[in-house]
Amino acid sequence: MIPFTQYVRGLAGDDDLVRLDGPFEIPVDALAAEALRASGPALRFQRSTGIDLVSGVFSGPDQTQHREARPWSRLSLGLGLDPEAPLVDLLETIGDLGPAGENPEPTYTGQAASGTDIDGQDLQFPQGETETWPTVTLGVASISTADGTHWAPVHGSVVSGDTLRVRVPDALSSLVADGATMTIALGVPPAAITTAYLLAVTEQTATPIQSCGVTGTVPLVPTNGGLVPSATEVVIETTVADRQPDFRSDRREGWEYVVASGPLSLAVESVRATENPVIPISPVGCPLADDSQLTGLVTAATLYHRVNNYWGISPVEWVMLPAEAELGICFVASDILYGGFEWQLANILFSFSSLFDTVVIVDEDVPPQDFGRVLADVWLKSHPARDWTFSESDAPAATRPHYRQNNETGSRLYVNAAWDPRWKETYIAPRVTFENSFPSSVRDMARVLWDDSDIASGVRTENESSH
Repeated sequence: MIPFTQYVRGLAGDDDLVRLDGPFEIPVDALAAEALRASGPALRFQRSTGIDLVSGVFSGPDQTQHREARPWSRLSLGLGLDPEAPLVDLLETIGDLGPAGENPEPTYTGQAASGTDIDGQDLQFPQGETETWPTVTLGVASISTADGTHWAPVHGSVVSGDTLRVRVPDALSSLVADGATMTIALGVPPAAITTAYLLAVTEQTATPIQSCGVTGTVPLVPTNGGLVPSATEVVIETTVADRQPDFRSDRREGWEYVVASGPLSLAVESVRATENPVIPISPVGCPLADDSQLTGLVTAATLYHRVNNYWGISPVEWVMLPAEAELGICFVASDILYGGFEWQLANILFSFSSLFDTVVIVDEDVPPQDFGRVLADVWLKSHPARDWTFSESDAPAATRPHYRQNNETGSRLYVNAAWDPRWKETYIAPRVTFENSFPSSVRDMARVLWDDSDIASGVRTENESSH
């Protein structure tokens, strides 16, 4: 288990985080959004109050540009993997955090989170230009029932020092009544926030975390609202005051496009923080925002696990819902077992998720880290007349694309960008590469000339400055 502050220090040690000293003339959420848009590093906003904010720690660079880092590199680090770990390793690690985890050993240790008593408004969350109140993002809601502790992602607003208005999945709010206790945990270990998102997007919010693999990874401590990670930066203990408050924000975090959610008004009983808390924020609704990246990765992990267990074999190499497409397209690399298999695979993915209305299938040997290759295969291997297949126009509207509103029906699309398994190998042209196009003597001479050229020096300089 990696505590959140240690994770942030790890990003700084990898030169993937920049510290900014306040006061800030430009709003913090605007700076965070611009850094994400430009595929910049994560940001730490250091403030005189001693309560720092960080943005971009769960996000990553735009894949449509050639960069060494991957959109999942930061979360890989937070879950104990190498930042350069393959996407498949991350998807499997995420899957092990949820109910699919094998017989986790609970690690309930220590006492309730200790720290300094503060007022909710002392946290000074950012407030967008169109927002009525400061916004809380990337939080984990915890409640306790007879079955155990239940987690879910939460986002909302600080209405006053003693009142929060938040949105949580309906599956979680259905477990609480007026006057029930709920804990909001901020700055939790990456494994904990990932688990909360995973339980939400798989609609298993009612599953107690005692049956999830996260309990064998993250030490937990009790609060009035259930168990939370012992390494939590801010713990807000509340009671449910109103189950139908006026929630004055049209913004939704990524997970809210997957499951139904509703508002709650919470009366704050206590706010406890570490000595110098660090709290993650996400510029909700902005390109490549942290909440979108988390939603895309946990949804991909869920689909990867469900599809590969559907037939009793594992034909799918990887699944990806890129934030660049706002999670509206699902890319999947798979072994095409027989003619027509790609059609079955696309329909299964549509049945498992309502986020997207487009599925693109590529060959299993296409690497997910080379997104340019993924997109190129769409044009090289698929013909719009026979490989782009639209459904009838009565398919349910996907929740993430913007071009269909009010739940209107429309068509779904799957693109078959994989070679036909019925073709003979001689029908498939070999991929032209530097290695297989020239003899070794020519390749060696080309490398020597390239290393000595002014162009190579310029490329190296540009790459160094971009990092």
